[in-house]
Formats: sequence, C-alpha cells, structure tokens
Amino acid sequence: GGGGGGGGGSDSEALIAALTQALGGGGGEDLPVAYGLPYPVPPSSHAAFFDLAGPLVGLLVLFSLLLPVAAVLRALVAEKEAKLREALLIGGAGRGAYFSSLLLSHGAAFLLVALLSSSLIAPSCFAHSDPSLVRALFVLFALASLCFAFALAPFFSSARLAALVGPLAFFLTSQLFNLFERDGSLLEGAVRAKALASLLPAMAFYLGASQLAQQEGVQRGVTWSTVWEGDFPLAATLAILLLDAALYAAAGWYLDRAGRSLSQLPVRFATALRSLCSRPTPRRASRVALAPPDAPQRAEAAPPPPLV
Repeated sequence: GGGGGGGGGSDSEALIAALTQALGGGGGEDLPVAYGLPYPVPPSSHAAFFDLAGPLVGLLVLFSLLLPVAAVLRALVAEKEAKLREALLIGGAGRGAYFSSLLLSHGAAFLLVALLSSSLIAPSCFAHSDPSLVRALFVLFALASLCFAFALAPFFSSARLAALVGPLAFFLTSQLFNLFERDGSLLEGAVRAKALASLLPAMAFYLGASQLAQQEGVQRGVTWSTVWEGDFPLAATLAILLLDAALYAAAGWYLDRAGRSLSQLPVRFATALRSLCSRPTPRRASRVALAPPDAPQRAEAAPPPPLV
C-alpha cells in the first residue's frame, strides 16, 4: 500500500514540476502526454438493467393475463356444458352476434389489464419511447391472448379442466424465448425463426418488449419514426400480433363449428395413454376337460371299401 502511494506521489510531483517549468519559461522538458478514454464510457452509454427488462416485462404482463385467460376458458366451456349457447341459438340469436357479445364482454377485462399495465410500466421502463407505441403493443397482445383463449376452448369438455390447463399452456408458449436470448439479452438475426415463433402471442410480446428495452438501454427509445429500424423491428411485432388475433379468432370460429368431437380429444388421449401404461393382465390357463378312464373310446372310422 505504501509503495503504491509513494509511486503515485512521485508521478504527481513530476507532473507538477514539468508544468511549473513549462509555464515558468524554463523550457527544459516537454509536457507529458495525457491519455484518456472517449466519453461516454460504456457504463454511461448503456444501462445493463435493460438487458433483462424485456423478459421481465413480458413475464409480468403474461402473469397479469393468466387470470383473464382462465376466466374466459371457464365461462366458454361452462356455457357449452349447460347448453346455454344452444338455447340462445334456438331463441333466434345469431352466431355472429353471440361471438361478438363474447368478444366485447370478455375483451373489457383484457383491455383493462393492458391499459393499466402500460400506464404503470411505460413511464419507468420505456420513458424514451412513444407512449402510444407502448400502449399499442400491450393492447394488441391482450387482444391476441383473448383470441388464443377462444381457439383453445373447443378442445375442452370440462370447465374446471379448461381453467387449469389453458393458462398453463398459455404460459408454456412463452418459454420459446430462451432460444432467442443469451444472458438475458435478445440475440440478433434469426428473423424467420422469430417471425414463426411470434405466431404465439406470448412470444410476439416478449420479442417486442425486448426490442423496446434494447433501445431504452442506449437512451433512445422507439418512436414512430424509428419503428421500422432493426432486423426484427417493433412494427413487425405489432403487425404479427394483429395477424395472431385474426388467425386465432378464425380458428376458434371454425373449431367451434366442428362440434363436440374436438372436446373428446383430451379424453381419448388420456384413455389411450392409460391403456399403454397399464400392465397387461396375465391370461388364465385354459381348463381342459379330461375324459374319465372308463369312458368308452370313440369308434374308429371304418376303412373305405375296396376298389373293384
């Protein structure tokens, strides 16, 4: 410690002596060359927190939508169990009006979650981005998640099972994000793979939130003028989320028209799996009736007549 301090003191004294001699007109020695790093240095130009902010925001918003997804699935399957839909259709209600009412009634909860989440998260995490872009990302994710729940409902025949398995499946679709990140930050490239993975609403939102976080890390943010920048820009995420909503809404409409055969698929799969995993029962030994020893023997067949 003392040696280091002494070395630092001698360097300072030599620098002061050289400056004094140069300013005093001595002109004996040249001024020492000063070295420095260009500003801003990396810790000042990039905030490491935003490397993890994208997946963290995606996880928080995903968890906030799990309860609405479970509520939608439970309500849709319960109506199917109670035959309420058939009663409405028999009473004269159109199928389009029925699905529109479902979209409006359940969509209000999703819209409320999206607006509250964007209002709480955007000022602190996405301060440099355009608030309307952040709000559009959250609202489109909520809409695509609602249509995703509509597409899942025809596969269930039990409301309780749908409320448990549906949110779990919705959460598991987000785990593909691990293929596109390293140390918490989004990898560059793999545009086609990202586009295909974005057909799952949770994956599309994860990628969009990560794009916002990367731009916030360099204190730029994303605005309407820069929304198309990057190999997989935020505009592509917004467009794919809108496409997801249309695709899953159409899939839910078609699968609902397919009838009850789809709702029996989980039951049939469980039955087949149970039959494969069950141990085969050993065959019982066949009982052979033995004739008593004093029983008359069967008469032998008469030989054929001789040929003439």
